[in-house]
Amino acid sequence: MIHRNLKYSSLSWAFILIGAILLYLVFGTGLHGDDYSEITHQSLSDFLVFTLENVGLRIFGLLDYYTFWLAYPVLGYDYQWGYDLIKWLSHWAGVYMGWRFFSVFLSSGRALVAAVLFILSPLHETTTYWYMTAPYVFWPTVIMFSFYLFSIDKFKLGFTVGLLGAFSEYLSPPYTFGLGVIWFARREYRKGLLFITPGLLYVIYYFSIKFFFPLAEKRINSGLDVFLFIKGMVMQVAGTIDSFVGPSAFIKLYYAATSISLWSLFFAMGILIFAWRYVAQRNPEGGLKVDRSKMNDLLIGAFSVLVLSMAMYALTGLYVPSPFNLANRSLVYGSLLAAVFLASLPINRKTLLVLWLTFVLPVFGLSDHWKAWNHDQLRILHNIRNHDGLRALKKNDMLVVTGNIYNKLGPYSHSEFFSMPWVVNSIFRDFSTVEHAVAITQTISLDGDVLVDTKSGSRYPLTRNIYIYDSERNTLSRGNRAAVESLIKDRPLEMRHWVQWAKGTFIETAIVTLSPRLNYLFSK
Repeated sequence: MIHRNLKYSSLSWAFILIGAILLYLVFGTGLHGDDYSEITHQSLSDFLVFTLENVGLRIFGLLDYYTFWLAYPVLGYDYQWGYDLIKWLSHWAGVYMGWRFFSVFLSSGRALVAAVLFILSPLHETTTYWYMTAPYVFWPTVIMFSFYLFSIDKFKLGFTVGLLGAFSEYLSPPYTFGLGVIWFARREYRKGLLFITPGLLYVIYYFSIKFFFPLAEKRINSGLDVFLFIKGMVMQVAGTIDSFVGPSAFIKLYYAATSISLWSLFFAMGILIFAWRYVAQRNPEGGLKVDRSKMNDLLIGAFSVLVLSMAMYALTGLYVPSPFNLANRSLVYGSLLAAVFLASLPINRKTLLVLWLTFVLPVFGLSDHWKAWNHDQLRILHNIRNHDGLRALKKNDMLVVTGNIYNKLGPYSHSEFFSMPWVVNSIFRDFSTVEHAVAITQTISLDGDVLVDTKSGSRYPLTRNIYIYDSERNTLSRGNRAAVESLIKDRPLEMRHWVQWAKGTFIETAIVTLSPRLNYLFSK
């Protein structure tokens, strides 16, 4: 009894420590990317009056819409601490639910490590620091918690929780069906069928919406055929390997770790010293042995989740796995398998040092990186909000924006900012009356007297008064077509991925052949 009390006491302190670390990591990271456009577009009336126009694509994830997205009209620009608070609480709750799931297969200590590795993987850190994608790790842990409830025969509650998880987001099916494979592998068919039923109901709901409201469907490639699907799967497999064990993984972890501040390094060293002494004094390996039969079940489930996610993304043709850019949220699926593998390693000082270098240091470094970037964004927004010249612009003026297209992680252009046309328009429309604001990105070109965004297909005639805003210097000047053409010609090449160093080789040919939309990576 004393041993059991000590065990749960240690777990309680571990959760408190994890909560404190999460608080340190997320507070001050603020808003990013699409958050800015949603603050402008969303109002409380949109949530009170349900229409397809108000909800849009979120009709495929109504639970997420009426929980996480409700913060946009409530908190707006000025209460960023509120977004950080929600990130903190959702991640802390996610660690608990993930721990419960992993404890079905692993000892409590290893299960807790696996949950933390899954939630905070530096390869998909946008889910930690970008508010809009915090649900990408929260809702999966809800589905995992449903699995745990099924494992202790709480079927009604487990089914209800599973239903919430399945209908939370259109990205839920790989988790529901992937983890459901475990029950079938165990020949527990009744549990398996009951567990995946919420997923089946969601698929029926998804295609019903697609049938009755075809304009709402934007996920599955309308021109998809078997050949395109196979090409998509090849890109998914290649991108996943590169992101987790290839050059991209090592580049990301290196620049993440070297972004660490002195204070964060101090805390990271404290974690290392504590864990080092624990390994040396308590010899924990004996109490944390791995049950290979249960581990195999978990590996089957995690691998199934990954394969199903790759198939799902291959259907859309939109996201190629990469640990760089805001789209790295797609790596949460593969991170489940990676977390399982890392949590099963022998517990010794060598393993501890590897995890510290490849997980702890990058996690703290990325926290500092996002805090610094949020500080820069607040400065940029302050400049825009208080710029007399911008406020004086008329609705029909053309505003061309330069600078702050991305933020930098080492030499790489990491998080999108003014590269997102909808973000540019939302920010400048919110603080001025100008109707058209266009940033000089890699996909912008001139076609006569028309600016063309080759990625979105948008066209902006240069027939009105042209103004050029340098967001780095906070200066506004009159411009003309020749000035805009010069900006396009002289724009710097944005390094988004290491493959860009292979321009002119078979690597470029293979990538563009498999995914023509990535051609912009190799053009200036």
